[in-house]
Amino acid sequence: MSPRLASRFPALAHREFRRYFTGQSIALIGGFAHNVAMAWLAYRLTGSVALLGLVGFAQLAPATLVSPVAGLLADRYPRRRLLIGLLAGVALLGVLLAVLTWTDRVSAAGLVAIAAVRGLMFACEIPIRHAFLADLVTDRKALPNAVALHSSALNTARFVGPAIGGVLIGAVGEAACFLLHPLTLTATLVQLSRIRTDESHAHAPPSGSFLRQYLEGWRIAFADPVIARLLVGVFLLGFGVGPYMHLMPAAVAELHGAHPEWVGMFVSCAGFGAMVSAMSLAARRGRGDLLRIANAGNAIAAIGLATFASTRWMPLAVLGMIAVGLGTIAQAVSTNMTIQVRAPDGSRGRVLAIYTAMFIGATPLGALFFGWVGQFAGAANALLAGAVLAGAGAAATAWRARR
Repeated sequence: MSPRLASRFPALAHREFRRYFTGQSIALIGGFAHNVAMAWLAYRLTGSVALLGLVGFAQLAPATLVSPVAGLLADRYPRRRLLIGLLAGVALLGVLLAVLTWTDRVSAAGLVAIAAVRGLMFACEIPIRHAFLADLVTDRKALPNAVALHSSALNTARFVGPAIGGVLIGAVGEAACFLLHPLTLTATLVQLSRIRTDESHAHAPPSGSFLRQYLEGWRIAFADPVIARLLVGVFLLGFGVGPYMHLMPAAVAELHGAHPEWVGMFVSCAGFGAMVSAMSLAARRGRGDLLRIANAGNAIAAIGLATFASTRWMPLAVLGMIAVGLGTIAQAVSTNMTIQVRAPDGSRGRVLAIYTAMFIGATPLGALFFGWVGQFAGAANALLAGAVLAGAGAAATAWRARR
């Protein structure tokens, strides 16, 4: 690769990271197309909005409990092999769902069960994947850039994948989307089979019981004041802002009328903001001021959601959702970068798993809580309350940092 590109994106100078980054960039697109097809199939089978929420909860809820345990696995066993096993399982699950859908044998209960198993697998895979980046990039100065590049691939797929999924559903049905994900996952599995990393961390004799090491991960995470503040901010952001995806259809109906195409537009606006944020962090040199960027991201996401939830003027609502995506990823990626650099090598997987549990696991909890609030106060007011909570968390974090 060119010296100029390597200087701008130092993580790409590492061959093993380039291989993994290429495979993941392809596989993530299939994953987001799969998510669209699963939601569409759930609604087509029953016409129930409640089932949509239940499917989303089933996919995200396992992260709350399972991810910290998966982080311990990432610190004890070879991460590359764990990823191969988990992603192969996800691929087989996608093939099963494609066959059931193609033969009209899928039911609402079966769809929820498959969503739960898939969510369980990804609850294990995500923290292992984050810790695996440190195996691919041996130069610790380039590690934050690797995190940002991976996030840029994720959020580009978040912008592109749903559009591809919608086209496939309209042309040939949901089964094609379910089959697309296993096909794209093949790219990651092939690259993982080619990658060679130092797996010495997996051969160190474990000290203490499984439970003791699990609890030690929480102690290490919250003993570092910077990581502790970031984790609290991430949780409040996931709990307060994250539920917008689940409440979006009702909020749009209240504020702009029953226009389902506008729901997709607002979600795409958030995806666009997320993509811009991730790419900006990837192109950024140095790793200073990450705490300030994370806190600013929390505040921007909260202000953006409050703006969207309190205006009927379409241009301002669009800007609000772009700010939601931009701020959310600024907070999440900056927190991930900080943990990668500050966490000890022997406990990095556990600390990153706690980050996953705090961020992803907070969203289904917030969706349940603010969904209940929305039953009485309206979806838009529920989103506004979530934005206030996330904004208060950003203010408290900034105040503590100044002290």
